[in-house]
Amino acid sequence: MNIAIDAHSIGTQAGGNETYFRQVIRSLAAASADNAYTLFYTQPAALKVVENDPRFGFVRIPGSPVPRIVFSLPGNLRRLKPDVFHCQYIQPPFTGVPTVLAIHDLAHENFPQFFNPAERVRLQRLVRWSARRADHIVTLSKFSAEDIAGRYDVPPEKISVTDLAASEDFRPRDKTASREKLARDYAIDSPFILYVGRLQARKNLPRLVEAYAQARKRGITEKLVLVGRKDFQFDQLLARIRSLGLESSVIFPGYVAGEDLPLFYNAAEIFVFPSFFEGFGLPVIESMASGLPTITSRGSSLEEVSGDAALLIDPSDTASIADAMERLLGDAELRRRLSERGLRQSARFKPSALGNQLLGVYQSLRQ
Repeated sequence: MNIAIDAHSIGTQAGGNETYFRQVIRSLAAASADNAYTLFYTQPAALKVVENDPRFGFVRIPGSPVPRIVFSLPGNLRRLKPDVFHCQYIQPPFTGVPTVLAIHDLAHENFPQFFNPAERVRLQRLVRWSARRADHIVTLSKFSAEDIAGRYDVPPEKISVTDLAASEDFRPRDKTASREKLARDYAIDSPFILYVGRLQARKNLPRLVEAYAQARKRGITEKLVLVGRKDFQFDQLLARIRSLGLESSVIFPGYVAGEDLPLFYNAAEIFVFPSFFEGFGLPVIESMASGLPTITSRGSSLEEVSGDAALLIDPSDTASIADAMERLLGDAELRRRLSERGLRQSARFKPSALGNQLLGVYQSLRQ
């Protein structure tokens, strides 16, 4: 087969969207199938995801959404005539080839207040339109599959759940060595609680810092490290930190490159991911795969992903988050049990599965 993939997000620090296509490409490269792949890219970083593999070719496209979606991708697809095209959230018009559409979640439908108004309207119109036009949809959890089918009136048989996993870089490492490197490279030299993800309203970070302030009053001394790229409504988070007098206790390392991110999980005391809504929640898998005791939210896909391996909180209840942090930091035996369960749960998600599942979807569109 000749397969074209829109990998424009790679190199853009786009969080889960970028990580998804990195894993797609690496898992396809690891598969033994003798296919040809064309990767449409915008940033040079995409050229390094898979190297010295003659099955992969690259075509540069514009970074700006309108010329990329409306003109460049349709034109390139007409020229190349692949057997299958794989894109994310928004399908270009006039593709002329069977299309696989990746939709990770419908956060813009379920929590529209957490999106820039222009972006919200764009997603609400175009994702629904794309979901109905696509030949097949792939998503990352049963929760998201049911949400897409119900909200967009898409036949369930048109949707496949494919497995995302933490890369093999996320594993237990020496805690002392990890802390020493963070002290040298990031000036983080105190025990800390970790969050990883976009710094946006949907992730419930203002409430997390409120819960952290409560837990500090009860005696916890760990810093709070929020790893990720600044996003919509980040200013509200900063304002809340200032109002609580936490400027010296909350640390923002910014976007952390993939080679250093595993060190943060291994250096931390616990991981907290109190998001309101997720289609998968890859940081939870990365945390568990690193052996880090994890706290996450009830609802959306996070219970499905974490199983019995995380301490669950009510994301709308500040006290619930504070109590969980205080309990976990104060109970070494609970941390040990969650670490062991997390390693088992994360091992259920295997990096090799994604490529094989996608190849099955691609092949089905040729029949």
